[in-house]
Amino acid sequence: MGKIVGAAVVCHQPGIMAPKSFRENMGGGVDTSMVEGFAKLRQAIDAVNADTLIIFDTHWITTVEHIMAGADHYKGSYTSDELPGLIADHAYDYRGAPELARQTASLAEQRKVPVMNCTSATIAQHYPTINVLHYLKKDGRVNERVLSVGVCQTAQTHNFVDFGSVLGDAIEKTDGRVVLLASGGMSHAFWPLDEIGDHQRYTTDNIRTPQARQMDERILSLWDRGDHASVIGLHKDYLAFQPEGFFGHYLMLVGAMGGAACRAKGRKMSDYESAIGTGQVHVWFDV
Repeated sequence: MGKIVGAAVVCHQPGIMAPKSFRENMGGGVDTSMVEGFAKLRQAIDAVNADTLIIFDTHWITTVEHIMAGADHYKGSYTSDELPGLIADHAYDYRGAPELARQTASLAEQRKVPVMNCTSATIAQHYPTINVLHYLKKDGRVNERVLSVGVCQTAQTHNFVDFGSVLGDAIEKTDGRVVLLASGGMSHAFWPLDEIGDHQRYTTDNIRTPQARQMDERILSLWDRGDHASVIGLHKDYLAFQPEGFFGHYLMLVGAMGGAACRAKGRKMSDYESAIGTGQVHVWFDV
């Protein structure tokens, strides 16, 4: 029987794909803690002997259903249409998780949760998946399977949690050891174009508003205590601070781990930082 062996909210901010000299220049001489944090995440994944990564991708926006990338293999070259100056002609090559995708789609149909399993290997890639795999699949790790999942922009709190519940139950029908990765930021408001250059350092005083920072820190505190019921309850209030992907990446993750009943405590694998106004962090949940 398959099981979830770990989970994390992970940062994918595009600056991590730049050379260290560029990153340090952005940070006023200090590198982002996210790069070192990926090494810590990799150690945590190795420690639980995971063979499958599920990535909830906050740039893959869907509209009428939850969609999974269920092909057997993905290989190609990716250039970001948002930031081609940072991510261009980046080669990717990773195994899919078609059996898990099929199991999830079948169970979703039974429960009347709108889900599509897209089996086309040419489906568009997005950097919340590409960037995370760049760091986590270094050192020749080729055997781990990867299931990328979009974020449905019309979903409400319960829709995200319900899909996560389906996914969690589908995992049990496989033989996988699965780590869930919610690839996205926290509050996600950027500084205006004319002001971005003045707010590039990673320090939290560059979070777009003090109120957004306070809400992010409140969520982080609840994660530290494993109080996921309270985080779910705050979702509608949190939307005022524009969490990335409507916070669907986290809600699907926690839905797969029991929803409001989940008590997995969070451990920071990075600092809480700003990326030109947005809140960024790596947090690992022991399950």
